[in-house]
Amino acid sequence: MQQYTYEDQYRGQTRKLLILSAGDGVAYRVFCGADFYGSITLQVAASGERIWKTDFNILKPIASKIGLFIESQYAEDVI
Repeated sequence: MQQYTYEDQYRGQTRKLLILSAGDGVAYRVFCGADFYGSITLQVAASGERIWKTDFNILKPIASKIGLFIESQYAEDVI
Protein backbone atom coordinates (compact mmCIF):
# COMPACT_ATOMS: atom_id res chain seq x y z
CA MET A 1 0.00 0.00 0.00
CA GLN A 2 1.30 3.42 -0.94
CA GLN A 3 0.50 6.62 0.87
CA TYR A 4 0.68 10.25 -0.26
CA THR A 5 -0.04 13.58 1.40
CA TYR A 6 -1.56 16.24 -0.86
CA GLU A 7 -1.87 19.83 0.31
CA ASP A 8 -4.06 22.53 -1.19
CA GLN A 9 -5.90 25.68 -0.22
CA TYR A 10 -9.58 25.36 0.70
CA ARG A 11 -11.52 28.42 1.81
CA GLY A 12 -8.29 30.26 2.55
CA GLN A 13 -6.78 27.56 4.72
CA THR A 14 -4.27 24.81 4.03
CA ARG A 15 -5.89 21.41 3.81
CA LYS A 16 -3.90 18.17 4.03
CA LEU A 17 -5.37 15.13 2.32
CA LEU A 18 -4.12 11.62 2.98
CA ILE A 19 -4.27 9.43 -0.11
CA LEU A 20 -3.97 5.66 0.19
CA SER A 21 -3.66 3.27 -2.73
CA ALA A 22 -5.86 0.21 -2.86
CA GLY A 23 -2.89 -1.85 -3.99
CA ASP A 24 -3.83 -2.11 -7.64
CA GLY A 25 -2.39 1.30 -8.52
CA VAL A 26 -5.66 2.41 -10.11
CA ALA A 27 -7.97 3.32 -7.21
CA TYR A 28 -7.02 5.67 -4.38
CA ARG A 29 -8.96 6.52 -1.21
CA VAL A 30 -8.83 10.15 0.00
CA PHE A 31 -9.11 11.21 3.65
CA CYS A 32 -9.03 14.59 5.39
CA GLY A 33 -8.25 14.00 9.03
CA ALA A 34 -10.53 11.14 10.06
CA ASP A 35 -13.11 11.94 7.35
CA PHE A 36 -13.34 9.78 4.24
CA TYR A 37 -13.77 12.16 1.28
CA GLY A 38 -14.09 9.48 -1.39
CA SER A 39 -12.01 7.67 -3.93
CA ILE A 40 -10.48 8.53 -7.28
CA THR A 41 -9.66 6.14 -10.09
CA LEU A 42 -7.41 6.27 -13.09
CA GLN A 43 -9.02 5.52 -16.44
CA VAL A 44 -7.06 5.26 -19.65
CA ALA A 45 -8.95 6.20 -22.82
CA ALA A 46 -8.49 4.37 -26.12
CA SER A 47 -6.35 7.30 -27.27
CA GLY A 48 -4.00 6.71 -24.33
CA GLU A 49 -5.18 9.78 -22.43
CA ARG A 50 -5.07 9.32 -18.65
CA ILE A 51 -8.20 10.60 -16.88
CA TRP A 52 -8.73 10.76 -13.12
CA LYS A 53 -12.38 10.34 -12.12
CA THR A 54 -14.48 10.29 -8.98
CA ASP A 55 -18.16 9.91 -8.10
CA PHE A 56 -17.79 12.06 -4.97
CA ASN A 57 -18.83 15.71 -5.36
CA ILE A 58 -16.28 17.01 -2.84
CA LEU A 59 -13.43 15.56 -4.93
CA LYS A 60 -14.69 16.40 -8.43
CA PRO A 61 -13.01 19.84 -8.58
CA ILE A 62 -9.61 18.46 -7.53
CA ALA A 63 -9.57 14.83 -8.75
CA SER A 64 -7.32 15.58 -11.72
CA LYS A 65 -4.96 17.67 -9.55
CA ILE A 66 -4.66 14.85 -7.04
CA GLY A 67 -4.10 12.37 -9.86
CA LEU A 68 -1.34 14.46 -11.39
CA PHE A 69 0.24 14.76 -7.95
CA ILE A 70 0.16 10.96 -7.53
CA GLU A 71 1.70 10.49 -10.97
CA SER A 72 4.47 12.98 -10.18
CA GLN A 73 5.22 11.22 -6.88
CA TYR A 74 5.24 7.84 -8.60
CA ALA A 75 7.71 9.15 -11.19
CA GLU A 76 10.00 10.36 -8.38
CA ASP A 77 9.78 6.95 -6.64
CA VAL A 78 10.83 5.17 -9.85
CA ILE A 79 13.89 7.39 -10.45
